Amino acid sequence: MSGLRVLRPGLFATVQDEGRRGAGRWGVPASGFADPFSAAAANWLAGNPPGAALVEATLGAIELEAARPLAVGIAGAPAEVAVNGLSADRARTLVLREGDRLAVGPATAGLRVYVAVSGGIAVAPVLGSRSALVPSAFGGLAGRKLAAGDDLPAAGAAIPEIRSLPFAGLPFDTGVLRAVSGPQRDLFAESARRRFFGDAFRVSPRSDRRGLRLEGEGAAPSDGDILPEGIVVGSVQVPSGGEPIVLMPDGPVTGGYPKIAVVVAADLRVLGQLRPGDRVRFREISRAEAVAAYAARETPGP
Repeated sequence: MSGLRVLRPGLFATVQDEGRRGAGRWGVPASGFADPFSAAAANWLAGNPPGAALVEATLGAIELEAARPLAVGIAGAPAEVAVNGLSADRARTLVLREGDRLAVGPATAGLRVYVAVSGGIAVAPVLGSRSALVPSAFGGLAGRKLAAGDDLPAAGAAIPEIRSLPFAGLPFDTGVLRAVSGPQRDLFAESARRRFFGDAFRVSPRSDRRGLRLEGEGAAPSDGDILPEGIVVGSVQVPSGGEPIVLMPDGPVTGGYPKIAVVVAADLRVLGQLRPGDRVRFREISRAEAVAAYAARETPGP
Protein backbone atom coordinates (compact mmCIF):
# COMPACT_ATOMS: atom_id res chain seq x y z
CA MET A 1 0.00 0.00 0.00
CA SER A 2 1.37 3.39 -0.98
CA GLY A 3 2.90 5.51 1.75
CA LEU A 4 5.64 7.99 0.88
CA ARG A 5 7.09 9.17 -2.41
CA VAL A 6 10.70 10.37 -2.44
CA LEU A 7 11.03 13.81 -4.03
CA ARG A 8 14.56 14.62 -2.86
CA PRO A 9 16.64 11.79 -1.37
CA GLY A 10 19.47 13.77 0.21
CA LEU A 11 23.01 12.44 0.44
CA PHE A 12 22.39 8.84 1.54
CA ALA A 13 18.98 7.63 2.69
CA THR A 14 18.03 3.98 3.13
CA VAL A 15 15.29 1.85 4.64
CA GLN A 16 16.39 0.36 7.98
CA ASP A 17 14.78 -1.58 10.80
CA GLU A 18 16.20 -3.22 13.93
CA GLY A 19 18.41 -5.43 11.75
CA ARG A 20 18.72 -9.08 10.82
CA ARG A 21 19.84 -11.47 13.53
CA GLY A 22 21.45 -14.86 13.16
CA ALA A 23 22.74 -14.31 9.62
CA GLY A 24 26.35 -13.83 10.73
CA ARG A 25 26.93 -17.56 10.25
CA TRP A 26 26.59 -16.89 6.51
CA GLY A 27 28.80 -13.81 6.64
CA VAL A 28 25.88 -11.38 6.51
CA PRO A 29 26.04 -8.27 8.75
CA ALA A 30 23.07 -7.37 10.94
CA SER A 31 22.67 -3.87 9.37
CA GLY A 32 19.79 -1.96 11.00
CA PHE A 33 19.58 1.41 12.73
CA ALA A 34 22.89 3.21 13.27
CA ASP A 35 21.25 5.13 16.14
CA PRO A 36 18.68 2.77 17.74
CA PHE A 37 17.47 5.37 20.25
CA SER A 38 16.50 7.99 17.67
CA ALA A 39 14.91 5.35 15.42
CA ALA A 40 12.78 4.15 18.34
CA ALA A 41 11.79 7.75 19.10
CA ALA A 42 10.66 8.36 15.52
CA ASN A 43 8.71 5.09 15.52
CA TRP A 44 7.07 5.98 18.85
CA LEU A 45 5.82 9.27 17.44
CA ALA A 46 4.39 7.41 14.44
CA GLY A 47 2.65 4.85 16.67
CA ASN A 48 4.92 1.96 15.66
CA PRO A 49 6.88 -0.63 17.65
CA PRO A 50 10.52 0.47 18.15
CA GLY A 51 11.98 -1.86 15.53
CA ALA A 52 9.67 -0.95 12.62
CA ALA A 53 11.23 -0.10 9.27
CA LEU A 54 11.73 3.59 8.53
CA VAL A 55 13.95 5.98 6.55
CA GLU A 56 17.45 6.72 7.86
CA ALA A 57 18.70 9.89 6.16
CA THR A 58 22.38 10.80 6.46
CA LEU A 59 22.74 14.55 7.10
CA GLY A 60 19.01 15.03 6.55
CA ALA A 61 18.08 17.17 3.50
CA ILE A 62 15.30 14.84 2.35
CA GLU A 63 11.86 15.68 0.94
CA LEU A 64 8.93 13.25 0.85
CA GLU A 65 5.31 13.38 -0.35
CA ALA A 66 2.40 11.57 1.32
CA ALA A 67 0.58 9.26 -1.09
CA ARG A 68 -2.33 9.00 1.37
CA PRO A 69 -3.21 10.27 4.87
CA LEU A 70 -0.65 9.04 7.37
CA ALA A 71 1.25 9.96 10.52
CA VAL A 72 4.97 10.66 10.60
CA GLY A 73 7.54 10.73 13.39
CA ILE A 74 10.92 12.43 13.06
CA ALA A 75 13.90 12.11 15.42
CA GLY A 76 17.68 12.10 15.44
CA ALA A 77 20.03 14.84 14.29
CA PRO A 78 18.68 18.40 14.71
CA ALA A 79 17.21 19.71 11.44
CA GLU A 80 14.40 22.06 10.43
CA VAL A 81 11.14 20.38 9.39
CA ALA A 82 8.42 21.86 7.20
CA VAL A 83 5.10 20.62 5.80
CA ASN A 84 4.05 22.31 2.57
CA GLY A 85 6.64 24.99 3.22
CA LEU A 86 5.41 25.83 6.74
CA SER A 87 7.57 25.13 9.79
CA ALA A 88 6.44 22.05 11.76
CA ASP A 89 7.09 20.85 15.31
CA ARG A 90 9.23 17.74 14.89
CA ALA A 91 8.86 16.84 18.58
CA ARG A 92 5.21 15.92 17.88
CA THR A 93 3.43 13.42 15.66
CA LEU A 94 2.86 15.02 12.25
CA VAL A 95 -0.35 14.09 10.41
CA LEU A 96 -0.09 14.41 6.64
CA ARG A 97 -2.88 14.48 4.08
CA GLU A 98 -2.59 13.01 0.61
CA GLY A 99 -0.25 15.21 -1.41
CA ASP A 100 1.34 16.95 1.58
CA ARG A 101 5.07 17.52 1.24
CA LEU A 102 7.39 16.91 4.17
CA ALA A 103 10.81 18.55 3.97
CA VAL A 104 13.63 17.83 6.42
CA GLY A 105 16.47 20.33 6.18
CA PRO A 106 20.20 19.69 6.53
CA ALA A 107 21.31 18.33 9.91
CA THR A 108 22.92 21.09 11.97
CA ALA A 109 24.62 18.64 14.35
CA GLY A 110 24.80 14.87 14.53
CA LEU A 111 24.62 12.78 11.38
CA ARG A 112 21.39 10.84 10.93
CA VAL A 113 17.71 11.84 10.83
CA TYR A 114 15.00 9.17 11.14
CA VAL A 115 11.60 9.46 9.44
CA ALA A 116 8.98 6.91 10.48
CA VAL A 117 5.53 6.46 8.94
CA SER A 118 2.49 4.95 10.68
CA GLY A 119 2.48 1.20 10.09
CA GLY A 120 6.14 1.12 9.11
CA ILE A 121 7.69 0.90 5.66
CA ALA A 122 6.57 -2.39 4.15
CA VAL A 123 9.32 -3.34 1.72
CA ALA A 124 9.90 -7.09 1.41
CA PRO A 125 12.08 -8.56 4.19
CA VAL A 126 15.32 -10.33 3.29
CA LEU A 127 16.65 -12.86 5.83
CA GLY A 128 14.09 -11.59 8.32
CA SER A 129 14.84 -7.86 8.02
CA ARG A 130 13.80 -4.93 5.84
CA SER A 131 17.17 -3.20 6.34
CA ALA A 132 19.15 -2.22 3.26
CA LEU A 133 22.68 -3.61 3.06
CA VAL A 134 23.91 -1.41 0.23
CA PRO A 135 27.45 -2.91 -0.07
CA SER A 136 25.82 -6.28 -0.85
CA ALA A 137 22.88 -4.80 -2.81
CA PHE A 138 19.99 -6.46 -0.96
CA GLY A 139 17.29 -5.56 1.51
CA GLY A 140 15.63 -2.19 1.83
CA LEU A 141 14.35 -0.86 -1.48
CA ALA A 142 16.07 -2.90 -4.20
CA GLY A 143 19.22 -3.09 -2.06
CA ARG A 144 20.22 0.52 -2.69
CA LYS A 145 19.99 4.03 -1.31
CA LEU A 146 16.78 5.93 -2.05
CA ALA A 147 16.41 7.98 -5.22
CA ALA A 148 13.99 10.64 -6.41
CA GLY A 149 10.76 9.05 -7.63
CA ASP A 150 10.91 6.03 -5.31
CA ASP A 151 7.62 4.92 -3.76
CA LEU A 152 7.86 3.56 -0.22
CA PRO A 153 4.94 1.29 0.72
CA ALA A 154 3.46 1.64 4.21
CA ALA A 155 1.68 -1.09 6.14
CA GLY A 156 -1.59 0.85 6.28
CA ALA A 157 -2.07 1.40 10.01
CA ALA A 158 -4.67 3.90 11.19
CA ILE A 159 -3.55 7.38 12.24
CA PRO A 160 -2.37 7.02 15.88
CA GLU A 161 -2.89 9.42 18.74
CA ILE A 162 -0.81 12.58 18.62
CA ARG A 163 2.29 12.10 20.75
CA SER A 164 5.01 14.46 21.93
CA LEU A 165 8.62 14.01 23.01
CA PRO A 166 10.43 16.25 25.52
CA PHE A 167 13.20 16.84 22.99
CA ALA A 168 13.47 17.78 19.32
CA GLY A 169 17.10 16.86 18.68
CA LEU A 170 19.66 14.59 20.29
CA PRO A 171 19.07 14.26 24.06
CA PHE A 172 22.58 12.92 24.62
CA ASP A 173 26.20 14.04 24.39
CA THR A 174 28.14 12.93 21.30
CA GLY A 175 31.58 13.80 22.68
CA VAL A 176 32.21 10.67 24.75
CA LEU A 177 31.88 6.95 24.05
CA ARG A 178 31.88 4.58 27.02
CA ALA A 179 33.76 1.36 26.31
CA VAL A 180 35.00 -1.79 28.01
CA SER A 181 38.47 -3.22 27.41
CA GLY A 182 38.66 -5.39 24.32
CA PRO A 183 39.63 -9.06 24.08
CA GLN A 184 43.12 -8.24 22.75
CA ARG A 185 43.88 -5.44 25.22
CA ASP A 186 47.04 -7.30 26.30
CA LEU A 187 48.49 -6.80 22.80
CA PHE A 188 48.67 -3.06 23.56
CA ALA A 189 51.29 -1.51 25.83
CA GLU A 190 50.00 0.16 28.99
CA SER A 191 51.05 3.53 27.56
CA ALA A 192 49.03 2.84 24.39
CA ARG A 193 45.93 1.95 26.40
CA ARG A 194 46.28 5.13 28.48
CA ARG A 195 46.60 7.18 25.30
CA PHE A 196 43.56 5.50 23.74
CA PHE A 197 41.36 6.23 26.76
CA GLY A 198 42.86 9.68 27.34
CA ASP A 199 43.29 11.41 23.99
CA ALA A 200 40.63 12.79 21.67
CA PHE A 201 40.14 11.40 18.16
CA ARG A 202 38.68 13.07 15.11
CA VAL A 203 36.11 11.28 12.94
CA SER A 204 37.47 10.73 9.43
CA PRO A 205 35.47 11.58 6.29
CA ARG A 206 36.27 8.01 5.17
CA SER A 207 33.72 6.72 7.70
CA ASP A 208 30.47 5.06 6.61
CA ARG A 209 27.92 2.51 7.82
CA ARG A 210 30.61 -0.19 7.70
CA GLY A 211 33.12 1.48 9.99
CA LEU A 212 33.82 4.72 11.84
CA ARG A 213 37.43 5.61 11.11
CA LEU A 214 39.22 7.77 13.66
CA GLU A 215 42.20 10.07 13.20
CA GLY A 216 44.70 10.83 15.95
CA GLU A 217 48.05 9.82 17.37
CA GLY A 218 46.66 6.33 17.71
CA ALA A 219 47.55 3.38 19.88
CA ALA A 220 49.25 0.79 17.70
CA PRO A 221 49.30 -2.81 18.99
CA SER A 222 52.68 -4.20 20.00
CA ASP A 223 51.87 -7.34 18.02
CA GLY A 224 50.58 -7.67 14.45
CA ASP A 225 47.24 -8.90 13.14
CA ILE A 226 45.36 -11.74 14.79
CA LEU A 227 43.54 -14.69 13.28
CA PRO A 228 40.08 -13.57 12.09
CA GLU A 229 37.39 -14.01 14.73
CA GLY A 230 33.79 -12.99 15.31
CA ILE A 231 33.22 -9.29 15.85
CA VAL A 232 30.28 -7.15 17.00
CA VAL A 233 29.07 -3.61 16.32
CA GLY A 234 31.02 -1.19 18.50
CA SER A 235 34.25 -3.23 18.42
CA VAL A 236 37.29 -0.94 18.18
CA GLN A 237 39.90 -2.53 15.91
CA VAL A 238 43.38 -1.03 15.63
CA PRO A 239 45.49 -1.76 12.53
CA SER A 240 49.27 -1.51 12.70
CA GLY A 241 49.10 2.18 11.75
CA GLY A 242 47.43 2.89 15.08
CA GLU A 243 44.29 4.73 13.94
CA PRO A 244 41.18 2.94 15.32
CA ILE A 245 38.23 1.67 13.29
CA VAL A 246 34.92 1.25 15.14
CA LEU A 247 32.66 -1.38 13.60
CA MET A 248 29.27 -0.09 12.38
CA PRO A 249 26.06 -2.01 11.48
CA ASP A 250 27.07 -2.83 7.88
CA GLY A 251 30.61 -3.90 8.87
CA PRO A 252 32.04 -7.40 8.49
CA VAL A 253 31.13 -10.22 10.85
CA THR A 254 34.78 -11.20 11.41
CA GLY A 255 37.90 -9.11 11.97
CA GLY A 256 41.63 -9.73 12.00
CA TYR A 257 42.87 -6.59 13.75
CA PRO A 258 43.41 -6.51 17.54
CA LYS A 259 40.49 -5.00 19.43
CA ILE A 260 41.51 -2.56 22.15
CA ALA A 261 37.95 -1.83 23.31
CA VAL A 262 34.24 -2.36 22.63
CA VAL A 263 31.74 0.52 22.79
CA VAL A 264 28.96 -0.38 25.23
CA ALA A 265 25.49 -1.11 23.84
CA ALA A 266 23.98 1.90 25.63
CA ASP A 267 26.23 4.23 23.60
CA LEU A 268 25.61 2.81 20.12
CA ARG A 269 23.21 5.74 19.72
CA VAL A 270 26.18 8.11 20.15
CA LEU A 271 28.27 6.11 17.68
CA GLY A 272 25.53 6.43 15.06
CA GLN A 273 25.44 10.22 15.29
CA LEU A 274 29.15 11.04 14.99
CA ARG A 275 29.87 12.96 11.82
CA PRO A 276 33.14 13.63 9.95
CA GLY A 277 35.19 16.23 11.82
CA ASP A 278 33.62 15.52 15.22
CA ARG A 279 35.99 14.99 18.13
CA VAL A 280 35.30 12.10 20.48
CA ARG A 281 36.95 10.48 23.50
CA PHE A 282 36.63 6.98 24.92
CA ARG A 283 35.92 6.50 28.61
CA GLU A 284 36.70 3.09 30.06
CA ILE A 285 34.08 1.49 32.28
CA SER A 286 33.76 -1.98 33.77
CA ARG A 287 31.58 -4.73 32.36
CA ALA A 288 29.28 -4.40 35.39
CA GLU A 289 28.91 -0.69 34.67
CA ALA A 290 28.18 -1.46 31.00
CA VAL A 291 25.38 -3.85 31.99
CA ALA A 292 23.97 -1.25 34.39
CA ALA A 293 24.14 1.45 31.69
CA TYR A 294 22.19 -0.77 29.31
CA ALA A 295 19.56 -1.53 31.93
CA ALA A 296 19.20 2.19 32.73
CA ARG A 297 19.22 3.43 29.13
CA GLU A 298 16.58 5.97 28.20
CA THR A 299 13.63 4.90 26.09
CA PRO A 300 11.41 7.19 24.02
CA GLY A 301 7.97 8.10 25.31
CA PRO A 302 6.56 9.11 28.68
